[in-house]
Amino acid sequence: MLHPTVTARQLRIGTRRLTLIVVFFLQLSAPVQAQDPNRVRMAYSAFSISFLNLFVARDAGLFKKHGIEIELIQMAGPLPVAALAAGEIDYLTGYSTGIVATGRGAPLKGIMISLRKPPFFLIAEANVQKPMDLVGKRIGVDRIGSLQHLVARLMLKNKGTDPEKAIFTQTGSVSNTVTSLGQGAVSAAILSGPHNVVMEQKGFRQIGAADELPMQFPTSGLVVSEAKLKGDPAQIKSVIRVMLEANAFCRKERSRVVNYIKDKWKLEPKAAETVYDQWLSILTPEGKISIKDMQEYFDLAYNQRQISAPINVAGVTDYSLLDQVLVGK
Repeated sequence: MLHPTVTARQLRIGTRRLTLIVVFFLQLSAPVQAQDPNRVRMAYSAFSISFLNLFVARDAGLFKKHGIEIELIQMAGPLPVAALAAGEIDYLTGYSTGIVATGRGAPLKGIMISLRKPPFFLIAEANVQKPMDLVGKRIGVDRIGSLQHLVARLMLKNKGTDPEKAIFTQTGSVSNTVTSLGQGAVSAAILSGPHNVVMEQKGFRQIGAADELPMQFPTSGLVVSEAKLKGDPAQIKSVIRVMLEANAFCRKERSRVVNYIKDKWKLEPKAAETVYDQWLSILTPEGKISIKDMQEYFDLAYNQRQISAPINVAGVTDYSLLDQVLVGK
């Protein structure tokens, strides 16, 4: 739901309070982490299909198989980047979020990519037949300047519509976006699975998908601090093995994973199958996409003023441990 009466000052105060609360609880548990080298703290931004392999790895016991005690922490916005740089968490799964932060000086490295494109879909009210119909209308995205915002603009442009003629509205979260679309506060929105499928079942219309765009978009994956990369390569390789096994499990065990999606997101079987197929189609085969393709994306984001600083992708990407795992080392 949108909250137009909330002032900027109230938002800043709320953000500061939330930051203090998160840091407080992270610091409380930091000594435990230091005492147990097998404990891993990993941040993800939302209960989204984007992180399906992560949830499967936990619930199928793949982390335990490799001797890792996993703690998944839902954190959004700038908080996980700050926590990762400070060593309060070990891994960030929002790949683009972490890499963009390096442009502002964050000492982070991207080490693995799970999805070659985000599972984003442009879902509109039933009376919207095509992107051109969104001229002068509101489109909901999680945050202005985010990957959702950029992809929405590219979807419109790719289909012959000037994105400057649409009104992008920041909702703040997935749940707010779904509510805003359902209540008519926005005419369209960027949604990922399973929300895009659920809204289509309710009569809304899909008029665009990120997978239709020609470029690659590094979305979910693994980002670590430079200190972690230098100081704990053995654990990082174990985590990479888990994620690669989770990807292989998801490809091989279709019926089990479809049932998992159905149960976790409370979906009908047919909807769960659609969500699974959409997610599987954008899963990377070996945990990476090319540096050239990533550079094209970040250059585009900078030129579109979606990010504040240029990114040297080769300088903030390190596939060396992933490559070792892929050859059995």
